[in-house]
Amino acid sequence: MTSTSFSAIGAQSSQTTNTSKQMPMKEGQVVHGTIKKLYPNQTAEVQIGNQKVIAKLETPLKAGDAHFFQVSKASPDVQLKVVTGPLAGGNTIAQQATQLLQAMNLTKTSEMLAVTQFFLKEQLPISKEILVQAEQLLKQLPPGVQVKAALEGIQKMIELKLPLTPNLLETMLSGKSTSGMQSAIESFKLALQQDSTISPNVKNDLLQNLQKISEPFRLPVAGAIVGKQIENLQNKQTNISTKLPILQALKETGILPAAASLSNPTPLSSQPALPNSAGQWMAQFVQAPPTEKGAIVEQLRNWINTQPLLTTGQKEQLLSLVKENSQAQTIQNVLVKVFAEQSGQAIFREDTNGLTAKEHLVTLLGKGQTVETVNQTLQQINTMIKSSSNSFFAPQLITESEQAALNQLDGKAFEHAMKEVLKSLGFNYEAKLGSESQDLRQVALQLKPQLVELLQNQAISTSVREGAETLLNRMNGLQILSGENGLQHQLLMQVPLEFLGKKMDATLEWNGRMKEDGKIDSDFARIMFYLKLETLDETVVDMQVQNRIVTITVYNNDAQLQQLANTFKSALKEGLLSVGYTLSGVFTKTFEEQQLASKVLPKVASKEIQGVDIRI
Repeated sequence: MTSTSFSAIGAQSSQTTNTSKQMPMKEGQVVHGTIKKLYPNQTAEVQIGNQKVIAKLETPLKAGDAHFFQVSKASPDVQLKVVTGPLAGGNTIAQQATQLLQAMNLTKTSEMLAVTQFFLKEQLPISKEILVQAEQLLKQLPPGVQVKAALEGIQKMIELKLPLTPNLLETMLSGKSTSGMQSAIESFKLALQQDSTISPNVKNDLLQNLQKISEPFRLPVAGAIVGKQIENLQNKQTNISTKLPILQALKETGILPAAASLSNPTPLSSQPALPNSAGQWMAQFVQAPPTEKGAIVEQLRNWINTQPLLTTGQKEQLLSLVKENSQAQTIQNVLVKVFAEQSGQAIFREDTNGLTAKEHLVTLLGKGQTVETVNQTLQQINTMIKSSSNSFFAPQLITESEQAALNQLDGKAFEHAMKEVLKSLGFNYEAKLGSESQDLRQVALQLKPQLVELLQNQAISTSVREGAETLLNRMNGLQILSGENGLQHQLLMQVPLEFLGKKMDATLEWNGRMKEDGKIDSDFARIMFYLKLETLDETVVDMQVQNRIVTITVYNNDAQLQQLANTFKSALKEGLLSVGYTLSGVFTKTFEEQQLASKVLPKVASKEIQGVDIRI
C-alpha cells in the first residue's frame, strides 16, 4: 500500500475541512489578509482565511488591497503591522512566497521556498522561527522521504502544537505510512536472533512476543489440535499404541491431570472454572449437596438448552443423560466429547458469555480457572508444536487444524486476530499504567514497553537499536495522529496480520464524533481500511455512515471486483439490518478513477459545499 493512495482517498472527504478553520492569532505570526472595510482611527475589517477580524493598522491602507501582515498584538484587540506592499491579484503562490521571504529577509533556498509555498497554500500560521525550523527539517530528510510527505507531517505537527524536531517528524511520517509494519517486525526479529549483547531472558521474552504477533490464530489452532487428540483418546476404535503417546503428550503439557489414564482420560475435576463454563457447571453438579441437587440439575438443563455452541443432536444426547440421572463421569465424558468436536468445527464461534468451545473444553479438563490460565495452557501446546523436538503431534494433524481455522475465517475470526495482535503490541500501554484494574505484569509483557526498556540499554547493537526505534516510532506515530478536536475524534491503528502463512499490514482509520455524554456517536462515522492482499493486491475499503445509512466504496484495480462484491451484498445488507443499519450501496472504483475525482472535488467543494465538513 502506498502512502499516496492513503492520502489521496482521505483527502477527498477533507477538501472542505480547511474552509472552516479558525486561525488563532499569535504575536509574531505572519498572515495573508485583504482589507475589506476601513473604519476611523486606522481600524479595518480584514479578511484572513475564512474569518474576518477587526484590527488596528499601524499604517493607513487602501480597501481591497491584499498584504502580508505580522500580528504585533493579539489581545485584547488585534493589531497588524504591514510586512509587504500590496499583492497583485494575479500573483501566484510562488510569487507571493518570494515576495514574503524578501520582506522577512529570509534566504530563498529551495527548501525555504517549498515550505513557504506549502504554508501559504494550506493557510498555516507563519512566523520567521517556524519557517527556519521547517526549512532545517527538509534539509535533514533521510533518503527516500518525499518532500510532500514531510511537509504534510510538519503541518500535522504544527496543528498538534508539537516541537519541530527531526525525531518527531520521523515518528509522524512513520505513523502516516500504511505499509511496512510486517517487514519492520521481521527485520527486528532477525536482528534479535543474531544479537549477542542482550541477556537470554530479555531476548526470549521479546521473541515470544513477536511470535504471538505473527501467529494470532495460534491458540484457536492449538484448541483444535487438543480437541482432535481428546477425540482420539475417547474413540474406542483407536489403537492403544496410538492412544498412549497422545495421553503422554497431553499429560506432559499439563492439559490432562496426572490421574488421567487410558480407561479414563478426562476424570472429573474439583478445580474452580470460568463463570458459565462447562467446567463450572460440572463442578457444581458434582459438589451439590442432595438438598440442592434438583435445582442444579434444572439449571444445568437450561444451560444445555441455551448453549449456542452445541448442535441439536449434541443437546439431545446431553439432556437425555441428565434426565436419566446418569453418573457425573458419564455426563462429563459426553461434554468433553462434544466440546472437543466443536473446538475443530466451530473454532471462532462464541456463546453469549464470549466463550468458545476450546475454553469450555479446557475448563472441563480442570485448567480453566481464568481466561489467562486457558491461554497459558493452550500456549504450552503451541510451544510444543513449534519445538524441534516435537514427536507427539503429527505434522498432518497440525496442517489439518490450521486448514480448519483458515476455512472458518469470518468477521469473528478477524476480530479475534486484531484483538490478539493489538494486545501483544501494547499500543496504549501508557494509559494502562495508571489503571488499578490492570495487571502490570501482563502490561509489561507487551511489545511496546519491552522496546522502551530495551532502548535504555546502551550496550545493544546498532541493528537491534535501529529495529526497535523503527517499531517504536511507528506505534508512537499512530498514537500521535490519533486524537480529538472538540467532539471530532480520529483513531489510527495498524495491525500486522499473518493468517497461517499469509502476511499483510491492515491499517484502520476511524473518524467519528462524540456525544455530549462522552460516548461515541454510532450514527455517524467514517472507517477506512488500507490493505495489501495476496490476491487482490492494493485495496482500500471506505465505509461512511450517515444517520445509520452505510455506503461502502472499495478501491482496487481489479475490473471484476464489482461483480464479486454483488454476490455478498445481500448478506451484508441483512447483517447491517440486524444491528440497526441500512445499506445504501456497495461501489467499486479503480485508483485511477479516485485520482480523477480528487482533482474535480476541490472545485465542487469551493462552490457548493463551503463550510461543510463531510469527513465525519
